[in-house]
Amino acid sequence: MTIRFGIIGLGNRGYKYALKTIQQSPDCEIEMVCDVAGKNFHQFEGVSTTRIYQEVLDNPNVDAVFIATPDGTHAEIIAACIRADKHILCEKPVEITEEKLKQIYQQAKDYSKVIEIGYVLRYARLFKKVKEFLENGVIGELVMVRATDHIPYGGYAYFHDWHRQRSLSGSLLLQKATHTLDLVNWYADSQPSEIMGFGGLAVMGEPGAQKKFGKPVDKALRCRDCLIKETCEESIVYLAKEKGLTWGEEWPDSCVFSSEVDVEDHQSIMIRYKNDVKLSYQLCQFSGFYQREFQFYGTMGELHFDDQTNEITIYSRTKQEIVTYKSSYVEKNMEPGDAEQLEDFVQAIQTGTPPLSTLKSGVIAGLTAIAAQKSIDTMEIQTLPVF
Repeated sequence: MTIRFGIIGLGNRGYKYALKTIQQSPDCEIEMVCDVAGKNFHQFEGVSTTRIYQEVLDNPNVDAVFIATPDGTHAEIIAACIRADKHILCEKPVEITEEKLKQIYQQAKDYSKVIEIGYVLRYARLFKKVKEFLENGVIGELVMVRATDHIPYGGYAYFHDWHRQRSLSGSLLLQKATHTLDLVNWYADSQPSEIMGFGGLAVMGEPGAQKKFGKPVDKALRCRDCLIKETCEESIVYLAKEKGLTWGEEWPDSCVFSSEVDVEDHQSIMIRYKNDVKLSYQLCQFSGFYQREFQFYGTMGELHFDDQTNEITIYSRTKQEIVTYKSSYVEKNMEPGDAEQLEDFVQAIQTGTPPLSTLKSGVIAGLTAIAAQKSIDTMEIQTLPVF
């Protein structure tokens, strides 16, 4: 059974996932693509195109839809997909507000067809191996987790474009941290109960402008027009020259020091889960290197791993033993786990088995990030409802 896809949203993630993952699968083919701005239509020779997503849903040849539009549009499109009786693969996060997350969950929780959310790290080999070790009790009962996302390209990825405004992105906890938060929810095999957070702007936005220019900058300022574009460490011109960082030919270049920036560039979060596991999490958008790292503390030892060395190290508390597991598998897709996630989606359609990354787990990850941001804003502990 070949799954015929409609793609809605052909931005950086949408068209690359369509071409590098969906189109490469022997179980899938692309029937139709949609982008409101007509982006990247030229990449899909011989495929029907439209700027109106409802035309994808009205196409009787489309079995499943991949949604890669701006996050604040996901609930609307998911609801339309349900009305059109399509299988749904939606990029994370599910949505950007608590109200929309709860609303779409109520609308879709009993939907008979597959809904899978794009938390791809659940499918990546190293991350799945950690889950296997924890379930096998190699460190006893899990008690605490410490996780850190080191992001050296935060300015480039999130502060030159729409991600920098809460009205469009919700927060960078939703945009970046939900991958790690979703993983810890999965590893802890529980739901967050109480959440406390701290955060702020140290490098980007108006604080950065005051340090660099001594005053706020015009929100219309762009790297290409800036007098210091060759030397500013956040300029896309400088980053292309110094670090070879070029993700797209027409990458947005609004000044990262603009006063319209209202998302934090660093956050520190504490979570207690319903099963009493505790998490300490840090997100830094101006790190000196890239790494996603975890330390798990159990009653019988510790497990450490990161996604750069591809090593998992297990330290016994009761014996003089240290065990190291190293994966030599090289991820070839845009994100680790992309191909495996698509395989899971196809299998769920073909066999009726629930996907690993469900609407429910995606909604909980989103609500976790939103509650953490609310805690930062109010300086109060937040609680999550039971799902």
